Amino acid sequence: MRTGDLKNPPRFFVIGDSHALFFAGAESLEETHAVIPGAHAGYRVFYVGPGLASSLVKPASANRTREKIEMALQEIHASGVKDIIFVFGEIDCRFHIRSRAIKNKGDHPDQWLEAAQLSATNYLNFLVEVKQRGFSPVVFAPIASTPRPVADIPWLTLGTVQERNWLTFRFNVLLARHCAAQHIPFVSLLDVLVDEKLQTKQGFSKDGTHLSQEFWPLWQERAKGAGLTV
Repeated sequence: MRTGDLKNPPRFFVIGDSHALFFAGAESLEETHAVIPGAHAGYRVFYVGPGLASSLVKPASANRTREKIEMALQEIHASGVKDIIFVFGEIDCRFHIRSRAIKNKGDHPDQWLEAAQLSATNYLNFLVEVKQRGFSPVVFAPIASTPRPVADIPWLTLGTVQERNWLTFRFNVLLARHCAAQHIPFVSLLDVLVDEKLQTKQGFSKDGTHLSQEFWPLWQERAKGAGLTV
């Protein structure tokens, strides 16, 4: 699904899960299926559903994420635009990394980190492939995890808010190192979204999960700090 200005080539294409809709002006999950006219000129968003960062390297995932991305890349290639912002990993950190650790070796932080390393490596391998195809990938890192009680969340979730944010920090550090080694810009806002106890701060989101548009200026500031022209 595409959102945003479809008439003129954008400065950036954006491909990702529902958190990618931050770049189209969305404030809530209910808006993720809407075209928001005029929001953030220069960005065109391909929302591909709940894809996992760890699954981007292979086809035929449950969400068919790789196939959807391939379709997007065809359009992006035809446009002549090279810069693509990828937005994946929040779902991995909220549930799938820890779930894989429990299934394979056990529910312990050491196992979480091992599973996180695999997810980060898979994500990087995908990004490197995209780069080798002539595009210029950019990573928008996973944000803080929803602070709502697990029982109130309609999506798969494991652990406390602190545990999920701890794992997100570790995943982001691993991914940032990988990206730096491959000269892939990496932008994270996670540090301003949590407090010293790794609790997600109030006000980070209008719907309790997706990043508020109030953080758009911070995205622009940090993107410039990463060497991007926004």
